[in-house]
Amino acid sequence: MIRGLTTAAGVLAATVGLVGPGGMAPTAGAIPNDPAIEMADVPNMVYGVEFSTACHSWQRFIFGRGSSGQTYACHYIPNQWPPVYTGFWVHSPPLYGVQEIGAPCPNYRSSAAQSVDGLPLECTESRGWQQEFYA
Repeated sequence: MIRGLTTAAGVLAATVGLVGPGGMAPTAGAIPNDPAIEMADVPNMVYGVEFSTACHSWQRFIFGRGSSGQTYACHYIPNQWPPVYTGFWVHSPPLYGVQEIGAPCPNYRSSAAQSVDGLPLECTESRGWQQEFYA
């Protein structure tokens, strides 16, 4: 039941349509808050992800992409009963490539990124990219 509620929350927070014009995945933009900023894949990204299937990397390098271009994140739900020892792919906000913690970002809590060492990041209003989104 907890997994279902978490999955439902992930679906509500999802943003769809990450494939750019011409069916190509967009590349990273250089200027934060620029309307032309584009999304980008990150190192160690998993491809061919299917929603709600098992995954095994939920602390670092957690992002994946489905065949439709949707971004996913691997989440582990502790204290499940009966016990489950894998994470599950859930929808993720748009992914803005590799960013530095504290750097300015394009949207408040509606975008995700990855640090150089693989930590998932969220965009916060006043503090830029931070490590809170997937905690």
